[in-house]
Amino acid sequence: MESYVPPYCPPCEACWEAILREGPISTGEVPGPWEWIELPSVALEIWDEARDLQDRHSTVSITVDSYNRGGLIAHWKSIECFVPASHLVAYPFPADPDTRESCFERYLGKTLRFCVIEVEPSRNRILLSERRVADCEPKHTEWPAWLCIGTVCDGIVTSVRPFGAFVDIGPLEGMVHISEISWGRVRHPQDFVAPGQSVKVRILNVDLEHQRVGLSIKRLRPNPWATVHDLLKPGDVIEGSVASVERFGLFVELLEGIEGLVHISGLGDASCRNDVQSMFTVGEAIDVRILDILPDEHRIALALATSEVENA
Repeated sequence: MESYVPPYCPPCEACWEAILREGPISTGEVPGPWEWIELPSVALEIWDEARDLQDRHSTVSITVDSYNRGGLIAHWKSIECFVPASHLVAYPFPADPDTRESCFERYLGKTLRFCVIEVEPSRNRILLSERRVADCEPKHTEWPAWLCIGTVCDGIVTSVRPFGAFVDIGPLEGMVHISEISWGRVRHPQDFVAPGQSVKVRILNVDLEHQRVGLSIKRLRPNPWATVHDLLKPGDVIEGSVASVERFGLFVELLEGIEGLVHISGLGDASCRNDVQSMFTVGEAIDVRILDILPDEHRIALALATSEVENA
């Protein structure tokens, strides 16, 4: 059975008069027979800007031009903007027709801030909200004047992770990266700090927009590499402590915060070079000869004092 489709019937004059009288672009009573008004085209760049405002939850300042029984009407860059009554701060609930109109009239001619909540290119309009302005506009936080790079302050360690430690310094929480805990080798931050511990830290960087602060513990003490040439010289033989055993050699702590590398080629006989892991243990005291010092790169080349390198 075929369904019945009624013939097209164009809207009557009364229908168009009602739309012009009560629709979102009405200006009051219809002065005469209605006529079609072609709205000016809006550049795509303007619609893109409007969408960007919506995506970023931004606010705009707009002057209210008129109103209809549903809300306020304004214009932004030739685009009609509509503010529903439910999105007005001063709109009374419930409101009779007289109260509603009185409320709308108080908005006329005022320039106010609105939040963009919807962009409708197909309907050639933008929906705004006055109630959401408080949520859209960023909250301004007053930060203390001392919260700046270089300041030394007290803090409490809140947590310790493999990559560093978080420290509460008062207005917010900062992080001490594992590389900023000590000038010496740090295998794990928990070897140096623990939750609840009071520490002094130096502020390295501040990002108040994202509330991030970089901190350092080691920079409260002088950098030992800055004076290493006053303490060590190539050719010196010194007792050190094995800090790490690697397949390519040994890291040896010579002074607090200063390590050098004994490359596998400087470990003496072949048996020693072929079985480094079993020949040396972390914490073992060994005598090494300093071959070269590169303080800018924090590197010292070493050889075992009893190796063939020493005897050459």
